[in-house]
Amino acid sequence: MNAAVKVALAAVPLAGVAWERQRRADRRAIEADPLKAMLDTPLEDRVKEVVEVVAADGTTLHTEVFGPDGAPTVVLVHGWTCTLEIWTHQIQALDSDLRLVAFDLRGHGRSARPPGGDWSIEALATDLDAVLRACVPEGERAVVAGHSLGAMTTVAWADQHAAEVSERLAGAALISTGLGDLITESLLIGTPRPLQRVRGTVGRAFLGARAPLPRITTPLSNRVIHYIACGPSASPATVAFCEKMVLGCRREARGGCGATVSGVDLREALKDLALPTLVIVGEKDRLTPPVHARAMADNLPDVIDYVELPRIGHMTPLEAPDEVTASIRRLTARAVEHAQPA
Repeated sequence: MNAAVKVALAAVPLAGVAWERQRRADRRAIEADPLKAMLDTPLEDRVKEVVEVVAADGTTLHTEVFGPDGAPTVVLVHGWTCTLEIWTHQIQALDSDLRLVAFDLRGHGRSARPPGGDWSIEALATDLDAVLRACVPEGERAVVAGHSLGAMTTVAWADQHAAEVSERLAGAALISTGLGDLITESLLIGTPRPLQRVRGTVGRAFLGARAPLPRITTPLSNRVIHYIACGPSASPATVAFCEKMVLGCRREARGGCGATVSGVDLREALKDLALPTLVIVGEKDRLTPPVHARAMADNLPDVIDYVELPRIGHMTPLEAPDEVTASIRRLTARAVEHAQPA
């Protein structure tokens, strides 16, 4: 055995000790985080009704309803690799005076895998339509808040139902999203000029990958998720919450919806979202950087607010809960005010 091999073997246990120390340090930071208690609060205790909505292709969509009957309805649509629990802060803050409908996208959380394996943006839009029809009281116009892929789904729904948008929706919030060129505008990895041509190929392969991820959180997975999904100010408990959601996502849903995201182009459909709309983005969002939000704000028919949050990444409902909650409340109040007879 040569000297190099001996040194390498001697380093293995030292690396293991360092890894375990880091894991314990991470756990202590999470436990000390003031946000942990709210993030640990189970939403099950607040659910008023569980509805298993059946989509057009037979996919069962797990849907939860919170808040009082008769209150204005807000439909919450989460993003790629997440679940309805990404809205935990908003649900806990708003369910006293708003009726909130949150559902898991197909294949995510407690919703079923699509029987035909359809992960397209068109299928996701029909899912949203099924939830709106099943859970919004007849004659009421709902507000829809979509995060990331959920916002893309909202725009795709408007494209499918352009003639009905103003009759069925009172407002929309597009949060941390983009409608095209998502790979070329991503800030995850800087691409040297000679490799610009392969950026799209590499990006599509990354987003559409169905390789299994570790089911147990580690110091490495924590830091990877923090870098990809969160901004520099994200708290330890917030990053851990995001990490748990992402690692828990079925690989079919991650790869299928990831492939959809990589090729989506809904920029022409934006004109169909002809209703009061607010746009929110994190300044440090690497997945859908502010260039997308600014373009949407410039081209929406009726943008009422543009909010760019300093030091916030992609997971805005979790990273900037107060700002997102306040924006949804303002949008809903405006919708209610304008619904009143003159």
